[in-house]
Amino acid sequence: MQPHVKRYFIQFGGSMVGYMLILFGSVYILRSGDYGPVVTGILAVSPVVPALFGLYAVLTFYRAIDEFQKRVIAEAMLIASLLVGFGTFAWGFLEASLDLPAIPTIWIFPALIGTYGLMACVLKWRYS
Repeated sequence: MQPHVKRYFIQFGGSMVGYMLILFGSVYILRSGDYGPVVTGILAVSPVVPALFGLYAVLTFYRAIDEFQKRVIAEAMLIASLLVGFGTFAWGFLEASLDLPAIPTIWIFPALIGTYGLMACVLKWRYS
């Protein structure tokens, strides 16, 4: 395994373990008591902190890969962003005109990452 891949697994894996621990901990704390809006807000967004370390791991990994891998990742992310962006844009029009249920914004980022993963697989298959 290449050193930058090993470093990525350690950094990203560690940040995701931290994310899960803080997520479950913050949900447990929020459900166990009644706190003011400031404390509730801080607890609610606290899982974002280890997720930012995950973002740093992804950027570090991206900077260490070769040009072909960068091209595949950039193109897959562009396609995913456009598909999810236009999909949510179109849903907004349908939601307003057909009384469809609103999509909670918390699901947009997972949809983007999932679509990116699918597009990366398609592009790797296409270029190989």
